[in-house]
Amino acid sequence: MKRAFIFLVAAPVTVFFAVLLMWIVATGTNSLDFGCLVAGVLSIFALPMAAISWAADEFISRDFSIPLRASLTAIVGATAVTAEISAVFSSLLPSSIVTAFAIGGALVVAACSLLSNDYGHRQAHRFEPAGA
Repeated sequence: MKRAFIFLVAAPVTVFFAVLLMWIVATGTNSLDFGCLVAGVLSIFALPMAAISWAADEFISRDFSIPLRASLTAIVGATAVTAEISAVFSSLLPSSIVTAFAIGGALVVAACSLLSNDYGHRQAHRFEPAGA
């Protein structure tokens, strides 16, 4: 339940506030209402990316160590963002903007993966070395 909350609530909220703060820095507070609209739309677009990444993180949570799991989940998040942008906007956006969105999605998803880890209760890994 904690993992689902972090991925499905914290990720879109993080996207909203990050986009809103970047909007304020770039344009000032002159068009803050339009900045809120853009941030809201992007946080809605972040929800499918967060759901896909949550499923992947849940699947690999018991088998991999924390840094490897966060890295793999970041790759899944970047791939989900790129696929979503390609499906919605086709070829309207230049590759530099798609790359920036992919990096942002990977950072948000990796942070969610690290935050959703249960650090107090170490779980046994299913894969163990041959000498164990």
